[in-house]
Amino acid sequence: MNKDWRQPGKLPWGWWLRANGNVLEDENGRTWRSVRDAFWQGELGFSDIHLATEQHELLLRTLLAIGRRWPDGIGRKHDVFGGNFLFWRFYQCWLDSFGMLDRSNGNVGQVSPLDARLSAEGLSVLMMLQATRDPEWEGLPMADIVDAVAASDRGSAHDDRERALRIFEQAIGLRRHVFARERVGISHLVTLTGMQAGGGARMPVRRVTWSMAFTDAVARDDMFAWLATRVDRWDDWGELAYSKGADRLTRHFLDLIVATHSLGSPS
Repeated sequence: MNKDWRQPGKLPWGWWLRANGNVLEDENGRTWRSVRDAFWQGELGFSDIHLATEQHELLLRTLLAIGRRWPDGIGRKHDVFGGNFLFWRFYQCWLDSFGMLDRSNGNVGQVSPLDARLSAEGLSVLMMLQATRDPEWEGLPMADIVDAVAASDRGSAHDDRERALRIFEQAIGLRRHVFARERVGISHLVTLTGMQAGGGARMPVRRVTWSMAFTDAVARDDMFAWLATRVDRWDDWGELAYSKGADRLTRHFLDLIVATHSLGSPS
């Protein structure tokens, strides 16, 4: 069935659903409690299960990673999928089977699902998942702000990068997990501050759960820019530092940096 009438890539998936009382009605007369239910059960064929919310979030983070970073998939495999190579390959093939990946490669033929970019359908699904994200999951800075950080570089463009980083810092606001640039004495730091209630505490408190010191501001800003272009992963990294400790998060960062062969670039 041709789905061009849905205008994939231009509007969020599900824009055609019609409100009917307390439910949403699709083009086939089926009714759903929410847009996500219509997508998860009606489009993908999954059952109504309590695990759906976490799977929606995994799909959102994966589509974000494909659409904005790591086109070779290495970063996704090591970070989003915890280094699970088989799960990562299956997930990419699964996305491709539902038309969420674009494997075209000009006149050369097709690329592997592991190297594909987001299709128009995948972009529409991403827009829908972002628009319907659970309030528990915090919003992210506008894509153009993060892209400005990624595009900026050191050296002659140092002023441009500093400007981009400051705009990013203002946009990120006060989140549950926040990486920040700091100066303590002669040390230049990147810190991670998290807010966790835990242990039956009545009042959540914010505390530094991870930090890394640098001898100069340029190296620190390299690290912060690398983190900024991966802002959609901050909550997971904050939970990792809180549950496993700061050393575990440091090792995780080292794995990612080595895997992607870069610190100053998100590729």
